Amino acid sequence: MTSKKIKPFKAECRQALELLLVHFGTKAEMARQAKMSRNTVSYWFTRGQVGRVAAKKFGSIKALPFTKEQLRPDIGNWLPVAKRK
Repeated sequence: MTSKKIKPFKAECRQALELLLVHFGTKAEMARQAKMSRNTVSYWFTRGQVGRVAAKKFGSIKALPFTKEQLRPDIGNWLPVAKRK
């Protein structure tokens, strides 16, 4: 039996997602705060990471102890695609 290796950033993303859930209490509350559907939030848990747009939204909420970089450490360039070089 071979074990599937998880990329380091993927584990960090999953951990950040779990911390968000602890902070908000429920997935429904996460959806309300991100102004996204509950299905979208459920998909984050299936995928194991918060979406790029939601990471920006959560990162801009001053009451949260997380930055967008902590929620998505795999993203190196936060500029919109049109402005990247």
